[in-house]
Amino acid sequence: ENYYNKICDLGKMYLLERVKVPKEMLADGEDPNSEWGVWKLIESTVTDEELKNIEDIYGIKFPIIIKAFLSTYHHLFDYPIGDNGVNKKLNGFKMPYNHHLTANNMLPFAWDKDNCFIRFVDLTNMPDEEKCPVFEIDHEYLFDIMYDAEANGEIVNKEQLLRYMRPVSDNFYKYLDNIYNDLDK
Repeated sequence: ENYYNKICDLGKMYLLERVKVPKEMLADGEDPNSEWGVWKLIESTVTDEELKNIEDIYGIKFPIIIKAFLSTYHHLFDYPIGDNGVNKKLNGFKMPYNHHLTANNMLPFAWDKDNCFIRFVDLTNMPDEEKCPVFEIDHEYLFDIMYDAEANGEIVNKEQLLRYMRPVSDNFYKYLDNIYNDLDK
């Protein structure tokens, strides 16, 4: 809520093509027949069962903060947290999925603003979420080592990934806080 309100207050809220804004998410007072519209946060309909299904597919138990973040509001933020619209639940979260990262206990959750880096949480220190740092990896490097590993029927190992990982934040809490505070800059 604070991030959305701050974006609006700073005049940084952006218009989206009306076809991209589900009518339930069209901001109050917006013309539903307009070609462009401002979206609003709405209470999430993401269920525990839906999150559990993704956990099962990824083979990873999500941190509480990520579950809370994904199940509190539907939003159309893009970078740096991915969209979670009512019509495409968890779409932004699912887009950076990579089985080589999840096989190494790393949870991808978004792309950077230029769609070059996949952002992920290293879950090695779970259940201590505060000790699970956020990293990013250039998708081109990742895909290169991924294709080589797959050609040999293997999964990229963590040592290979470590060479290309860049730290972003100490944990997901600080990651979100940094996003909020960076709006002032």
